[in-house]
Amino acid sequence: MPTAHCVSTIDGFILEADAGFLELLGRREDEVIGMSYKDFTHPDDMGRSEAMLTSLIKRAAPVRLQKRYARSDGTSVTANIYVTRFDNPDRLVSTLFWNEDGRELPPARLWEMALRARRLRQVRQQEFGSDVAMSPLGDILNCVYLSEAEGRVVGISDITAETKLSSQVAMRWIGYLVGQGVMETGSSLDENVQFTQLGLEKMERVLASGYEIPTSD
Repeated sequence: MPTAHCVSTIDGFILEADAGFLELLGRREDEVIGMSYKDFTHPDDMGRSEAMLTSLIKRAAPVRLQKRYARSDGTSVTANIYVTRFDNPDRLVSTLFWNEDGRELPPARLWEMALRARRLRQVRQQEFGSDVAMSPLGDILNCVYLSEAEGRVVGISDITAETKLSSQVAMRWIGYLVGQGVMETGSSLDENVQFTQLGLEKMERVLASGYEIPTSD
């Protein structure tokens, strides 16, 4: 489950990069430090990257983007990137997620919708309490979808930590989803819980609709 971080100037020159970012680009640290985002952005995604940078210069709100990174070996990799601007001094801090097995990431707009759904759940819990605000089916689906969108692998322990459900309730719902053919697991629920192709298609139709996933409870 590769994840990377880097710190850059407000105009996109790399100041710091962790091992994950170096792995993403296939370069050494001394090669990456001082590079501009233009040096490793896929040519077809340059316009979107420039637009993102312009928006960050104008405002401090975080920006999410999906784009391709050009690697040193001539290949490219698609990553979801979350960029936050910090002041005093002006810096951009980026967190990136991608799939190391070559699987295609879902569209960025659906990733963002899933993030919004998670935030709405958190606010509902704060305002109305967990017993009233929780939607077990929707929360589990959204948790697994975000893990796939961010190139992560989740098991039952991750799902219970994210959704605040008991392991018994979460396992019962996952078993139901597996029975419906929309999710599959590894040899153990602690190893891997992920969507089947059918499940991914269904989930993305839900997110694309802009509506919150209903509960059948």
